[in-house]
Amino acid sequence: MKKAEKLKGKICLIAPNYRILEMGKKVSEEFGYHLTTYRGNLHEGVEAARKAMADGAEIIISRGGTAKLIERELDCEVVYIVFSVVDFLRTVDESKKFGDQIGMLGFEDLFGDIDNSYDFPDYNLHVKQIGKYENIEEEIEKMSREKGVNVFIGGDAIVQAAEKMGFIGLLIECDLESVRRALSEAIRLAELKMKESERYLEFKAITEHSSEGMIFLDENGQIKYINPLAYQFFERMFSRTAIMSLPIRELFPKTYEEIPKGNPVFQIYETIRDIKIVSNYIPLNMDGRFLGGLISFQNVTRIEELEKRIRRELYSKGHVAKHYFRDFSTVDTYMKTLLKNAKRLAAADSSILIIGESGTGKELMAQSIHNDSQRRNGPFVAVNCAALPKSVLESELFGYVDGAFTGAKKAGKPGLFELAHRGAIFLDEIGDMPLNIQGHLLRVIQEKEVTRIGDDRVIAVDIRIISATNRDLRKMVSEGSFREDLFYRLDIVRIKMPSLRDRMDDLPVLCEYFLPVFSQANHLSLRRLSLDAIERMKRYSWPGNIRELQNFIESAVIMSEDEEIQADVIDQLLRDRMGGGGEWMRESVMEKEENTLRELEQESILKILKQVQGNRSKAAKILGISTTTLWRKLRNFN
Repeated sequence: MKKAEKLKGKICLIAPNYRILEMGKKVSEEFGYHLTTYRGNLHEGVEAARKAMADGAEIIISRGGTAKLIERELDCEVVYIVFSVVDFLRTVDESKKFGDQIGMLGFEDLFGDIDNSYDFPDYNLHVKQIGKYENIEEEIEKMSREKGVNVFIGGDAIVQAAEKMGFIGLLIECDLESVRRALSEAIRLAELKMKESERYLEFKAITEHSSEGMIFLDENGQIKYINPLAYQFFERMFSRTAIMSLPIRELFPKTYEEIPKGNPVFQIYETIRDIKIVSNYIPLNMDGRFLGGLISFQNVTRIEELEKRIRRELYSKGHVAKHYFRDFSTVDTYMKTLLKNAKRLAAADSSILIIGESGTGKELMAQSIHNDSQRRNGPFVAVNCAALPKSVLESELFGYVDGAFTGAKKAGKPGLFELAHRGAIFLDEIGDMPLNIQGHLLRVIQEKEVTRIGDDRVIAVDIRIISATNRDLRKMVSEGSFREDLFYRLDIVRIKMPSLRDRMDDLPVLCEYFLPVFSQANHLSLRRLSLDAIERMKRYSWPGNIRELQNFIESAVIMSEDEEIQADVIDQLLRDRMGGGGEWMRESVMEKEENTLRELEQESILKILKQVQGNRSKAAKILGISTTTLWRKLRNFN
């Protein structure tokens, strides 16, 4: 299910006028999200929010006093529409027509970055933030009496109150960007809430179906949650209703003695009503604040492994492989064979070296291998060794402890190898890794352990290493710029990603994939390529490979005035890429590329024929072609 569908009905916009509601609808269309809207000001807005919540809304977008009242009276998340400095200055300029002393009143969330610290030398402007809706008239009267203000600017509630008291009120109108920012924040919060709900369901599934009894304590040592297995255990001794109110020292006398020490303790043997148990206690801390603790118990096993798994999940947040083998679009014989072999390699746990030119999809292959492996539920940590400065790369890979170097975080930081524990680490552009760090990497591979910078403690890691490069590592070894022992550790299994010019049969397929993506992204009707346009593209060498093709298709989509992209558009774009006019591809280069493709095809077909011992029917089936086509190709190859 798409994310937008999951969030449907979760966000509601409540505004005092139709102008803001129309802007909300427009912005929601940009985001591809159906936004629920209500018109209502102040208490009417509160009632509208109440109705929206009854229909499933979790996030309310509003502004000014209405947003403040909703936040105060209802239990829901409220996102404020904050006007910009441009909105503010526009209204101030308008207010100068009506008076010299101008007062701006509003609730703190409406002001954004504007407060009394701003210097407005060209205006007699008095800014005041209001804490409660009930204080509006009092603040207006006070500002008028003390400052001589007779023109008030702000939200709807301020304008209405000022006009009611006989003053001039001018509404600060928000612009489209203010509404866009508010909806973006609301969607972010809704996604967080959705993830929290999913995490709660996961937590509930783990605890309720666990083979261990679990009891969570709050910071005061009171029982906060008890799972079904723990209930079943203690129901033999206490009534179900009494368990939640019992002091923990009565349930776990020996464990209770360890709680004040604040340290995790495992395998505490004790007897409760003639029943022997083994309990474990883990304190729960976050950002230096004690939140409570977890007591788990059973006859034999410990909960240490569960704690480690939870820690890994927290550390590995965001380190996820998003691509799968199904994301490859290909009809090319070599690529089909390559993908088939890669799937077989994924099942193993050996180190893999992916080689190929830039833009051929090396990381896509690495992610696909990980997602098809036994480590698919573990983290996938990607590192570009060329993108990080040498001074930073070492600390990022291996982590560091407090005081390891100037600028180090006080609490230290786990390295990327630690975060990849029980998963895979992808070392892109491995050929750009400095020699001194290559030595540390070799130790990680050999010893399966890592030491943080500034520490003498070793940390065991269980990781699969997938590396990639567009450089000739063997040549670098002979030149002394890459360690030979590391090269052989990384090059256990090799995958060679073909360049786009060597798989030209895939060019139309890839174009078909990219065309709707960029048509939709640029709000254009679906573009397609004419046959002549495709033929022109096949004559180009594509040095940037699929990444270049992707960028090229986006340019073609934007530049074409018609739904069908014609050859002249392609010719012009290719001339631009070649740096000027004239022919952008020499015939000799074309012939050379055609020969290369023919040789590659011949090599692949003969290899498969050898595997099936010359059986042409089996070979044709593997290649995805008819036996007639196979016979014709063999005849062409002599």
